Amino acid sequence: MIRSTLTSKNQTTVPKAVMAALKLKPSDQLVYEIGADGRVVLTAKTETFASVAAGLPEKPKRKPVPTIGDMDRAIKEMAAKRYSRSAS
Repeated sequence: MIRSTLTSKNQTTVPKAVMAALKLKPSDQLVYEIGADGRVVLTAKTETFASVAAGLPEKPKRKPVPTIGDMDRAIKEMAAKRYSRSAS
């Protein structure tokens, strides 16, 4: 039987034997399942990059890049607006 002590801050150190058995490494999560009989089953939740990436929201689509023609039209429109204001 392996034991660890609970501190006043509700923390404990995971014993080396448990670390080795569950193949734990820093930042891994521990999952506690509490049975009706009061027994606790401890398992490791280790995530791969692919599983983390799969849970991310989809990247928003970019607006299309304006073409030279689009820019030329915009320049002509702005020039026409400015010219019409200054001619008034």
